[in-house]
Amino acid sequence: MTEIRFLTQITYNMKNVMAAKESFEQLNPGVRINVEQFKDYYEITRELKTDPLSAPDIIELGGFQVGNPDNLFIDLNPYVAEIEGLEDDLFPGLLRVARHGGMLPGLPIEVSPPLVVYNKECFDRAGLSYPTEDWTWDDLVEMGKRLTIRDEQGVASQFGFGLGVDIEWFEPFVMRNGGRYISPDGSTCRGYIDSPATIEAFRKIIDAFRVHQIIRKPGEPVAADNGQAESAMTFSFIWDTFQRKQHEPYEVVGLPAMPGGVEANMIYMGGAGVTKKSAHPRLAWKFLHHYLVECHSLMPPISRAQSEERGIAKHRIWSRYLTELDHVQLSGYFYNKKWNASRQLINEDIHKMILEGTDVAQTLRSWTRYT
Repeated sequence: MTEIRFLTQITYNMKNVMAAKESFEQLNPGVRINVEQFKDYYEITRELKTDPLSAPDIIELGGFQVGNPDNLFIDLNPYVAEIEGLEDDLFPGLLRVARHGGMLPGLPIEVSPPLVVYNKECFDRAGLSYPTEDWTWDDLVEMGKRLTIRDEQGVASQFGFGLGVDIEWFEPFVMRNGGRYISPDGSTCRGYIDSPATIEAFRKIIDAFRVHQIIRKPGEPVAADNGQAESAMTFSFIWDTFQRKQHEPYEVVGLPAMPGGVEANMIYMGGAGVTKKSAHPRLAWKFLHHYLVECHSLMPPISRAQSEERGIAKHRIWSRYLTELDHVQLSGYFYNKKWNASRQLINEDIHKMILEGTDVAQTLRSWTRYT
């Protein structure tokens, strides 16, 4: 019996993992897939150090290991090339970002760019036309003003736009304005986080909170019946849309154009790869391919064939998320560990910009110390 050891950090995908394990073992009677759940990346790396005699064959992580920074994984490019049609079947935008630096350390999983989900009933009540793919940031602001409903005390029962206060959630608008947080090699923020394009995008977002008051400020009271009814339009990743807004009266549209005129978006994605310590790398790859390409993996799929088979390619909402994969860029999250570790401090500064009016340009310049 040949055993393949599969370590995963992703708790909510175990049903799909176990289904792939069962079907793979039926197809390969002499193979057993041993699935082990770990809490986080730190726990997995500690396992690698403490148990070198029982090296894992596959590791699945919630954050894709762009560029293989810890030298854990083999390059999957040759394996992808060996399977006829696989290169063309995988969404090219995903492969482009996963191959940053040249090698392919894993196959993506849990892929999600953000879009805007809107409630048609809110627009109908306000007598507004629905947003279209050629809308702009100014259009969003003007719609947001008309969609924000407040009582005599100024407490909103509905905000025009829903956007969380998070450095990564602001990032797509920065990208679409021609800015970015970190240099392409991940070495520095200087000249990027403090660039005119990045500062301009940030000012527009902060103004939407402070000046136009179309987005709920941190701690601001709201009189909505529930969180789903809080905003007429919502910045939404696929998991949030899947859980709460996949049915009528909701529709989805791309992010508004920024003055910089760049067609871009960020992406969250995890990944699973074959380790360099695997005693059976080819067999491990065979299971990885079975799990993420042949089986019904975590929504959304990473291949065109699977999206067609599951009816996602023609779905009014999910197809739009798949189309957005053509325009994704890597987030600063993937480029630099120090930047990612500073996320809490950065978000505290964003709160101050919104609530206290601290200077945007000066604050962004101060963030150059985080790389």
